[in-house]
Amino acid sequence: MDNARLTLTNRLENLRLLLDFIRKWAKERGLPPGKLTTLEAAAQEIFQHVVNHAYQPNEPGSIAVELAEKGARLRLMFEDDALPQPSPGQAAENSAAANPPVDPHTLNGLQRLAESLIYYRTADKKNRLVVFLN
Repeated sequence: MDNARLTLTNRLENLRLLLDFIRKWAKERGLPPGKLTTLEAAAQEIFQHVVNHAYQPNEPGSIAVELAEKGARLRLMFEDDALPQPSPGQAAENSAAANPPVDPHTLNGLQRLAESLIYYRTADKKNRLVVFLN
């Protein structure tokens, strides 16, 4: 199946548009209710974290979300144009870091929902988080 992609501005009120996009995608594929619930929870946690922590207040930004089926797994990809997130060690060394590290609460919540999490910086200087869900 083809990947589905949605690009939103970094505003919390766009969470509703994201969840509508996910529900439509899931319905088109006949996704079981349990998988939809997990997908929605993971997407909501990531979106809220990116909006609240990756950008400075009132800083404009763009967040792209891509959904794909990979066999029995679902792939949820978030890509944003914020400055890179420092690791917890870097943040401790440099208290003036532009963005706080991923908070433990968000990371723990995602780890409970996801089979795997992959974060990297793309060649065009975007943050990309790829989450695989069962």
